[in-house]
Amino acid sequence: MLLKILLSGDGGQGIQLMSDLICRAAIQRGFFVSHIPNYGLEQRGGVSLAFIQISDNEIAYPKFSKPDIAVILSPQARERVRNYESRIMNYDIGEHKDVLAKNNVSQQSYNMFFLGLLSKLLEEKNILQREKVFELLKEKLGKKPNWEENKKTWLLGIKN
Repeated sequence: MLLKILLSGDGGQGIQLMSDLICRAAIQRGFFVSHIPNYGLEQRGGVSLAFIQISDNEIAYPKFSKPDIAVILSPQARERVRNYESRIMNYDIGEHKDVLAKNNVSQQSYNMFFLGLLSKLLEEKNILQREKVFELLKEKLGKKPNWEENKKTWLLGIKN
């Protein structure tokens, strides 16, 4: 089994946080993980990317051009990864705007919603346990002022 995931969003949207939590949860389950962060010019409003591979065998080459799963959190990120066509699932912010608006999710928590979606999908594929992702998330953000919103939004992603 080899699963390739591409996360993309604007700098500051939490792409690297999401990738870190996914990678750590998969490693805890005993998988081999490759992670290539691409920060670009995010400090100037550019796109942040994370290329993740999860496998039950050693990973020979960390880069890829055909992800199995792509997460796209902004129109600018969509443009940047337009040549990376996903094979299994494409999570695009545009497809979830109604759910996010209906539940009053702030833009700062969009990444938590998509982390919830990914946690659910990757648990269904026996790659990680969403409870472990939640533990890692709480460890990282539990003392932050917006923890309750992040937790609520992560759970919303799990339910969708």
